[in-house]
Amino acid sequence: MKLFYAAAAASTAGMVLSIYLTLLPPPQFCEISSFLSCETVLSSPYAYFLGLPTAAYGVVWFAVASSGVLLAADRKAVAKFMTIWSFFGVAAVAVLVYVEFFLIGSLCILCTVAHVLVFAVIAFYFYAKSRT
Repeated sequence: MKLFYAAAAASTAGMVLSIYLTLLPPPQFCEISSFLSCETVLSSPYAYFLGLPTAAYGVVWFAVASSGVLLAADRKAVAKFMTIWSFFGVAAVAVLVYVEFFLIGSLCILCTVAHVLVFAVIAFYFYAKSRT
């Protein structure tokens, strides 16, 4: 059960970070160079999708994942949902990393932390499921 809590904690951290990226300007420490620049990424035309900041979609993904990992500990239907939800998380990260590297030409450090947290949630979740 502790691994499910670890997945929920990583998901909560990702949700908090995504809320920050949605509502507040990037901090100064993110402006390292023209390649490592949160401001460049978050002010690009790709920072919004369907009228919402892309980080807002991260808030939703992490919120659902946080609830899902705790509910999936003993429910097979939720476990199946979490497998599909994990796929969407990985696919979204792949698209976002592609956009950062190849379309924007800059990398956001805080976005990268959120991407790593997606993989941490998924890794904790699947490891926990394999042990139950």
